[in-house]
Amino acid sequence: MLVDIYKEYGFYKEGLVSVVRKGKSGAEEIQQMMRDYRSNPPTEIDGEKVVCIKDYQTHESRTEVESGKWKVEKITLPTSNVLQFFTDKGNKVTVRPSGNEPKIKFYFGVKGELCCQENFDKTNTALDSKIESIKHSMKLV
Repeated sequence: MLVDIYKEYGFYKEGLVSVVRKGKSGAEEIQQMMRDYRSNPPTEIDGEKVVCIKDYQTHESRTEVESGKWKVEKITLPTSNVLQFFTDKGNKVTVRPSGNEPKIKFYFGVKGELCCQENFDKTNTALDSKIESIKHSMKLV
């Protein structure tokens, strides 16, 4: 049963926000957003410390090994204009602009613990709330 898997490995939930801008100026604005995230990545998301940043365009994965010190490793996947931010609580945000329209998508992955079937609805609601909280912290709603 799916609940048994959640109990053993954790309850994961995902969400998505698409930000659309109009025309050429919108496409330029989205590219600027990506440049800004690369040059000034968030240090925290919704009060959680960002401990890993993956940039699939530069092929770099930076993991914080101690406060302010980062270990850099190569990503051996195809080049893509995608950034991922991982928090110390196991949550992540993936940012990816569209290749053919002035749109940027934010994917949210959150994790919670499920102790028993009876807590499924409560945990599910808490994870929905966490996704909404992340959206607000990133000023996406």
